Amino acid sequence: MDFVKFWPRRHQAITRAFVLFAGCVAPVVPALSQDDASGDQGAGLELVERFVSDVEDLTAGFQQNVYDADGSLLHDLSGAGQFLLLRPDRFAWYYETPYEYQVIADGESLWTYDVDVEQITVSPLSDIAESPAMLLSGEGSVSENFSVRDVASIDGREWIELVPKTEDSEFVSARIAFRDGLPEALELVDGLSQVTRIEFSDIEINSGLRRREFDFDPPRGVDVIGGED
Repeated sequence: MDFVKFWPRRHQAITRAFVLFAGCVAPVVPALSQDDASGDQGAGLELVERFVSDVEDLTAGFQQNVYDADGSLLHDLSGAGQFLLLRPDRFAWYYETPYEYQVIADGESLWTYDVDVEQITVSPLSDIAESPAMLLSGEGSVSENFSVRDVASIDGREWIELVPKTEDSEFVSARIAFRDGLPEALELVDGLSQVTRIEFSDIEINSGLRRREFDFDPPRGVDVIGGED
């Protein structure tokens, strides 16, 4: 099921946060130049694999901004809230502003809950198996699904760029900014060069999150699209 089709436009950027990455317009980090790129693909791969190995859970605040291809800020797609991650295969985005919205992966399914319109969409978590969200929350080798293209140090952050190995992927490439081994920012670009940028704050790791914190029980009376009949 293509769960993107069921999401209001203002929340499609959340989907892109899972399945699209790269940054090449003015408001975000510029494309890596020959001077910036170290060419050391092993260093970038090591950064991600060390994160996957050392971090069992993570909590953080986040701020999301979305830019059009010409660099214009799309105000109706901005948002902020809390992000939780528990490996393997569990994460949650709780959007608090400007609208209350939840995206929760419980290990098997991906739940999206638009509180305003009282609608829930559920789809198999395998639908985003090769997304950046699953890259950070899943298991296995990063190199199985992605190639590391560049590594660069910009503003004290180590940026890595990932390219999906499958031709039918919904994103062209992915960028993650690491500082002291933790992901501080994500940049995402779709086929129309629309860029989603997410900045994390107040990051805490290995604080003891439990699986039950990612269980989702649909409220009574709310429409549910997808899942088992």
